[in-house]
Amino acid sequence: MSTGLAKQDAIGLGVPVLQAMAEIDCHRCPMNDEDKITRSYAVSQVEFTVGVSYADFTRAFESLLGRMDARALTDLPQMPAEKARAKLQTFVGPLDFSLFQKIDHGAIVASLYGRHAHAMTYVFGNALIAVEMTKHDLRAGLHVPLRLFVAEAGDGHVRVTYDRPSSLIASLGSAEANAVARELDVKVERLLRETVARATAS
Repeated sequence: MSTGLAKQDAIGLGVPVLQAMAEIDCHRCPMNDEDKITRSYAVSQVEFTVGVSYADFTRAFESLLGRMDARALTDLPQMPAEKARAKLQTFVGPLDFSLFQKIDHGAIVASLYGRHAHAMTYVFGNALIAVEMTKHDLRAGLHVPLRLFVAEAGDGHVRVTYDRPSSLIASLGSAEANAVARELDVKVERLLRETVARATAS
């Protein structure tokens, strides 16, 4: 995949947004050339640094997330729709998000190379919000759950990076899915504002 980045003005949380042009390289895909489609699309990447410790930020962020039990998804097809919806709702936290997975990049770097590092990727989202997009275009499943990267930035600061949901979903060309994704933008910003508030108060 090739990526070009250009910085734009700060918006939203008062943070820079990066425009990323992503191109999927299918030259080695196991398919005929006539079956391949290569798409280029713009992604708005939000990145900001905040004056709280890595431990305080990650603790606050995780405290606002429910916990998604992926094994529970296997039972959903056998449930009536309302029962399935109610079950999924039990996994979300106070601001409508669940934690699906944590990937501790810092621990891997420290283990393999002996270099101190604090960096985590969070995979998080809301299955009930996601289905409001995938019901219009199943390819939205490529972009949800969402991903958030948090890294220690030195001197009691952390750097937070994520791709704005609406810019990812816009590549699909579905007006209905786009409308849901724009609402998701607002929810993510609210989650991060509350995280910073909690981390600052701790």
